Amino acid sequence: MPPEDASDAIRRAAGFLTVGEVAALAPGVSVLDSGSTLVGADVLIGSGTVVYPGVVLETRDGGRITVGPGVRLGPGAVTVLAVGSDVTIGDAAELGPGSVTVTSAVGAPVRIGAAVRLRGGAVVEGPASLGRGSQVLGSVAVRDVVLDGGGGHTEPDPDLRGAVVKGAGRVRGVRLAVGEVVAVGDLADIGDSTRTSQIRIERQRAHHPDAPRRRALD
Repeated sequence: MPPEDASDAIRRAAGFLTVGEVAALAPGVSVLDSGSTLVGADVLIGSGTVVYPGVVLETRDGGRITVGPGVRLGPGAVTVLAVGSDVTIGDAAELGPGSVTVTSAVGAPVRIGAAVRLRGGAVVEGPASLGRGSQVLGSVAVRDVVLDGGGGHTEPDPDLRGAVVKGAGRVRGVRLAVGEVVAVGDLADIGDSTRTSQIRIERQRAHHPDAPRRRALD
């Protein structure tokens, strides 16, 4: 057996798969550039997932990352770091385009549901629970949040869509119901009593008044 390449030895020592092991995830997982992709040894990736160049999936201190089938990681600088707690990413979720960072911590897991979209600079820090079809869009950092799940962004009735956070700023310690949206102002911070006046929780329908109604709200 030939000696291990020096770069592969460095990867293995840091807890990552070698370049060959990343490439061997095919054909079930489409890694577009195995040389620029870092995948932790304790990462599970579902079939049909597409991994763009520069993606980092790292586990530390017993944390685990589970990626469901049909997920898109990228394009963009996508980093998922599980430290002492799990990060789970549901079927057909989209992390990217644009930079996306997801980080769990001890006692603070992150659950990303099916068909969730994170893009354009989104940062998700545990604890966080993002329900099916919810979205974090733009340079928004969320932590200790629950976004209730619903339909995805293609759902014609905005009252039935998963919760959305968008804009630029920080959102902490908030729960959004199905059909709700927070448009975060620059440097706004939910949970900071001096700044809550900059935050408004609205119905998504307010931004789509002519959208169809598929059923009455409960």
